[in-house]
Amino acid sequence: MLKQIIIALCFALMVSAPAFALRYGNNTISVGDSKGSVRMICGEPVSKETLGYIDRVESDKNNGTTSEKRVRVMKIEEWTIKTTNYNSTYYYSLMFEGNKLTEINSLGEKKY
Repeated sequence: MLKQIIIALCFALMVSAPAFALRYGNNTISVGDSKGSVRMICGEPVSKETLGYIDRVESDKNNGTTSEKRVRVMKIEEWTIKTTNYNSTYYYSLMFEGNKLTEINSLGEKKY
């Protein structure tokens, strides 16, 4: 009984955890890829949403003092893509900060 509970918990963690790479056809997209390379592999997304903007701040430590310098403002965007394998369609959420892919999440499956 304990073994079944542990297996179920491990499976739940694997399903809900964000992925670091996604197989798409014969290619793979990974966290850190640019929007251009993701678009070349996956094509146009099903939907695109701007979630907001973020300031990237870099701290410099010189002679015991800390100074902050604004680097840039980046758009946070969520793309929804779909892929079809073995009569099932899978949807994924791709999060971008600026031009960089930061997160891949599964949104579920639609069976035919």
